[in-house]
Formats: sequence, structure tokens, C-alpha cells
Amino acid sequence: MKAFWSVLLALSCLLIGVLCSKGQSIRVQSAYYGSRDGAGADVTQTVQRFADYGEPFRVNNDMLSIDPSPNHEKTLVVVYYTNGQWIADAAPEDEVFYFKSGRDSDYRPKYHKPGTRRGVPRLQGTLRQLTTRLRASLF
Repeated sequence: MKAFWSVLLALSCLLIGVLCSKGQSIRVQSAYYGSRDGAGADVTQTVQRFADYGEPFRVNNDMLSIDPSPNHEKTLVVVYYTNGQWIADAAPEDEVFYFKSGRDSDYRPKYHKPGTRRGVPRLQGTLRQLTTRLRASLF
């Protein structure tokens, strides 16, 4: 009888975990990790794994499992879809990337300030300008 309840408890925990991860519903369209010199890599699949759980993560070579441009400052640029909205955001190396739900898109930690994004070619400007350009190119 004890084995039955143990199995039932394990299956219940697994079901709750699956339902919680499906509830996040963040779909990463693209994720690019690169430097100003043009060297970069597509890290969409890696970022999608973090998005499946809605977890923030530190942007660095270890977390993204790649160093596309050694000894250069890099930036992560992510375009994703959540709660009926397209969101584009960027985070420089050694900062924390936070997924926004669309409802609370104005939330930013005090050290994650909006402003000019540098480090990725042809994607320079404020976040609002980037979002406008990306939306125009998607639709």
C-alpha cells in the first residue's frame, strides 16, 4: 500500500511540473548572442529551455554553452512571443535576462535600465526603437 501512495505522489508532482511549465507559454522566435565585431551565434534552442520554465538566467558563455567571440564584450538579443504580444529584449554579458509576460512588461530590476543597446551590429538603438523595427519586419 505504501508503494502505491509513493507512486501516486511522484506522478502528481510530475503532472504539476508539466502543467506549470506549459502555463508559461513563452515561444522564443530568435536568440542571438554576439559582439560588435560581427561574430555571433544562434542560441535559440538554449534560451527556449530557460523560457519553458520562465526562469531568469545570467548571460554568459557558460550558461549559453558557447563563446562566439573570445575576449570581446557580447550581448544577447531575444525576440519572443507571450500572452499575445511580441517582445524584444537584450541583455549584455554578465547581466541577468528576465522574461516578461507582456502584462508586466514595464518591470525591470533597478540595475537593468533601459537605454541604448550596444554590442550587436544593426540592432543599435533604444529598446522601443528595436521593438518597433522588429515588429515592422515580422508583420
